[in-house]
Amino acid sequence: MMSSPDETGKLVKPRRLALVEPPQVAPPPTDWWAEWLRRTQNFVRGHLWFLIVVALPSVAAVLYYGVIASDQYESEAKFIVRSASQPMVSPIASLLQSTGFSSMGGDSFAVIDYIQSRDIVRKLEQRQHLRSILARPEADFIDRFPPPFMGKSFERLYESYQRFVDVDSDSTTNIATLHVRAFRPDDAQKLAIAILGYSEDLVNRMNARARADTIDLASHEVERYQAQVLKAQADMTAYRLRTSMLDPASSSAAILELVGQLAAQRSSSEEQLSELIKTSPSSPQIEPLRTHIAALDSQIAIERKKVVGGDGSIALKIGEYERLMLQRDFADKGLASATASLETARVEAERKQLYVERVVEPNYPDFALYPHRFFSMLEVMISVLMIYGIGWLITASIREHVGR
Repeated sequence: MMSSPDETGKLVKPRRLALVEPPQVAPPPTDWWAEWLRRTQNFVRGHLWFLIVVALPSVAAVLYYGVIASDQYESEAKFIVRSASQPMVSPIASLLQSTGFSSMGGDSFAVIDYIQSRDIVRKLEQRQHLRSILARPEADFIDRFPPPFMGKSFERLYESYQRFVDVDSDSTTNIATLHVRAFRPDDAQKLAIAILGYSEDLVNRMNARARADTIDLASHEVERYQAQVLKAQADMTAYRLRTSMLDPASSSAAILELVGQLAAQRSSSEEQLSELIKTSPSSPQIEPLRTHIAALDSQIAIERKKVVGGDGSIALKIGEYERLMLQRDFADKGLASATASLETARVEAERKQLYVERVVEPNYPDFALYPHRFFSMLEVMISVLMIYGIGWLITASIREHVGR
């Protein structure tokens, strides 16, 4: 720094100027609530879709399954539909069963369909108070009947029933498994017992219908052949009254026997006539013998004409009689066969009955198996994460394509 002269001419060193700093002003107090809100808004803007797609459903699942969802008890039963006499299984059927190509009988499927039908829901509604069971106060608002914002119609009841009752079958063993859930253990067991009871009623009705159809068919056959027998008997009676013969065959046999006797008498008379002509040609007995032989010939001709003569001969009557006898014999044999079939049908109807055999009785649940809270929450979280990941990949692919 250079010196400068003063008034007297002496050199004087310049003075250093002190830097004066401005006064320190205290910063305004920070509004932590506004800062937190701003950061929150920025986070939400930056992760909006993640919060909507993943966070909100996950939080809702945790709240529902962890706090709101009510316990559900399950009663399980196993049954099989079979007949009193099962048919023998052929080797081919056994092979198909061993390879997994066999199926349950139609009767078993009928029972399963009935359990899942509206008919049994209507019976449970009327007799077991199904609406009250599905609307217990301990039930949560989602599973309780009626569902939120839904009416109390029968169709809604049927939809709720399908969520709580399920039945599956094993094609190898033909055993069906019934699963019934409720909000109380006694309700679940009571519903399972009632469903099995109504299923047994269905099988009993099927038995009664099959038995009635089988016996009715056999009875109609018996009645038809009885009518044929009566008609054949009436035709036979009318024929006998018209011909004045009980049995043309017997009558013809009697006539033929008479012809034989007359022929024998004629032969004897001819021998006598020949002997008289040889021994005494002038005997007065010759003419009477010739007259007797002529009378025998005339009688034999008349009798033979009765058998094989014109329109009124016994031969023609025998043909019609044998036709009527054949019809009656067929009717008698048909009636005997139909009667035997009716007895067989009655025996088979009583012996080959279907019935529901309970392999496992409905149990009384002492622990709530549903809902599976942890696995349900985990399932929701994994599902929404997969949806979010797929959406993110699609969005990134679109952006990359647009950027090119």
